[in-house]
Amino acid sequence: MIVLALLMAQSAASPGTVTTGERIFAQSCSVGYCHGAAGAAGRGPRLRGRNFDESYLLGVIRDGIPHSAMPAWKGRMPEADILAVVRYIESLSGGSDPATVIAAAPETRAAAAVNLPPQAERGRQLFFDSTRDTPCSTCHELDERGSAVGPDLHIAGKMTPGEIAAALRGERPSHLVTIRTTDGEVLTAVMVTENAPFVKFYDLTAALPVLRTLEQSQIRSREPVSAWSHKAYLQGLGAQEWADLIGYLRWVATRDTQEVSTSDLK
Repeated sequence: MIVLALLMAQSAASPGTVTTGERIFAQSCSVGYCHGAAGAAGRGPRLRGRNFDESYLLGVIRDGIPHSAMPAWKGRMPEADILAVVRYIESLSGGSDPATVIAAAPETRAAAAVNLPPQAERGRQLFFDSTRDTPCSTCHELDERGSAVGPDLHIAGKMTPGEIAAALRGERPSHLVTIRTTDGEVLTAVMVTENAPFVKFYDLTAALPVLRTLEQSQIRSREPVSAWSHKAYLQGLGAQEWADLIGYLRWVATRDTQEVSTSDLK
């Protein structure tokens, strides 16, 4: 532990640590079947623009996540390199230290090519707000940002504001299940695929949704979720913020519907 503490202190002080971590991340983590370039979403979750507890990052990188695509790098990568990757991921959060901040990716078409109405712009900022513990983009993708874990939100274009608000506040979504494993784990999950003898799902009990694969024989039971709600993720929103968020969802859905209609005429 003393050696690890010294390495962490040295990695924090070294100006080249983030650069080293960026190189290692590109070689070992940003590959076709894992995280995207510069912390973007790939098959693994998006890391850019999020804040992580340092001990959580260190533990996940060193020990991996069981039954998932996240491998353990302990013993496969020097401790100094693991810590460099931790520092690089921390730099992607968008902190204020110019020595460790990696430039953000270019804005998406919604932000760069179109001037959003004021309410939709406020809602967009809220949807992707990395200062919130769990922004909407943790589980939903819009405009090529976020993680496509939860349902496609473009359906909002066919819903009234009241229906959207009811869906956001709603409990026990039909697409969630509770999985109990033979190892005693109890998981809230979003099913992805079932190709016997394997089951692939997003585990929502982790700090970020983690794509996991289990053998059918490792699952003791599976049933509709009994206790889950968006309310825990939307706490603290005032009436104006609710209206802004709903306004953004409706704006994106309406815009994309209009784009499809226009392309049909060509």
